[in-house]
Amino acid sequence: MQNQKTETIHTTPWGQNVLVQRKAGLKRLSMRFLQNKSEFKVSAPLKYPVKEIKKFIDESKAWFTKILGQQKTINPVVNKEIVPGQTIQLLGSGVTLNFIEGCRAKVVLISGNLEVHGIRSKFEQQVLLYLKKLAHAKLSEYSNLYAKQLGVTISKISVKEMTSRYGSCTSLGNLNYCWRIIFSPEPVLAYLCAHEVSHLKEMNHSQAFWNHVESLCPNYAHLREWLKQHGKELFLVG
Repeated sequence: MQNQKTETIHTTPWGQNVLVQRKAGLKRLSMRFLQNKSEFKVSAPLKYPVKEIKKFIDESKAWFTKILGQQKTINPVVNKEIVPGQTIQLLGSGVTLNFIEGCRAKVVLISGNLEVHGIRSKFEQQVLLYLKKLAHAKLSEYSNLYAKQLGVTISKISVKEMTSRYGSCTSLGNLNYCWRIIFSPEPVLAYLCAHEVSHLKEMNHSQAFWNHVESLCPNYAHLREWLKQHGKELFLVG
C-alpha cells in the first residue's frame, strides 16, 4: 500500500512552483522552505483535496514573499561549487582550500589551510567527505559529553544532509544532525548538541527543556540567535 506521494501540484499566481508531499498519518497541512534546494514544500494528508491544498498555498502569499525576500538579502548563489583557492568558514575560522596533485588521496588541515592531495576531479568529493567526518567527530564529542552530564543515553548519532532543520532527536534516542553545522562557530555547534541531547530528557520545548539546555550551555540564547540570523549561510557552500 502506497503511504507517500510527491508531486509538483501547483504554480502560484505569482509564479512560484510548490512541491506537495502527501503522507499517510498526517492530519493537517504544513509548509516549509527547503533551503538547499531553494524550493517550497507542502506536507499534506494522503487523500487531502487538491482544491483545499491550492487554497492553502494561495493564502500564504505573504509568507512566500517574506521568505523569498530573505533569500535575496543573503546571497543569490546557493550550493556554490567547492574549488581550489576558495576560503570557507570552518568552526568559526577561515580555511583556504588548496589542491596538491599526487597519487595518494588525503586531506590535511595545517595552519588555516586545508591541503587536499589527489586528482583534481575528486577535489570536491574529498573536501565534502572530510567536512562530514569532522562534523560527525565534533557533534559526537559534544553530544556524548552532554549526555553524560544529563545522565541520558544516546542510541545512535547520524550526520546527514538536512533541508529544513539542523538537528533532531527521536523517541528511540537517536540524534540526527545536519553536517553543515560545521560551517558555524564551534560554540554554535555545541549549542545544537545541547539542544538535541536535552530532548532526551524532554521531547518538547517546555521550560523544563530549556532549563536543561541552559545547564549544559549557559549562553545558549546568544548562540540560538546566531543560528536564526546566520543559519541560511550554512547552505551556501557544497
